[in-house]
Amino acid sequence: MKIFLVLLALISLCHANSQPIIRNTKKYGCIDGHCGALCSWEGAKLFPGYNVNQQRKCRLLACNQNFDIVITTCPFDMTGQTVFVGQDNRKPYPECCGRRVSRNF
Repeated sequence: MKIFLVLLALISLCHANSQPIIRNTKKYGCIDGHCGALCSWEGAKLFPGYNVNQQRKCRLLACNQNFDIVITTCPFDMTGQTVFVGQDNRKPYPECCGRRVSRNF
């Protein structure tokens, strides 16, 4: 059982997403005629339970119920066996990340 848990931990470390959290972004404002408490950070405004695609930054922002913003960025391979190529910040997330290809060692 211990070997299984170690293996599971290693797999989850090898293919990861970095999801930073921006705490306490609560502000009051309006979005498309709807007003109230919302998450506001770096020009992005969204209500709890919603997400917004920051196209030029290739990331997804999600506002949770306590007004923290969770940032989803492109995945990465900590083993270095694959890389993403063709990143294009003009496309929405996750298409902007490009495609995963194996490295030729």
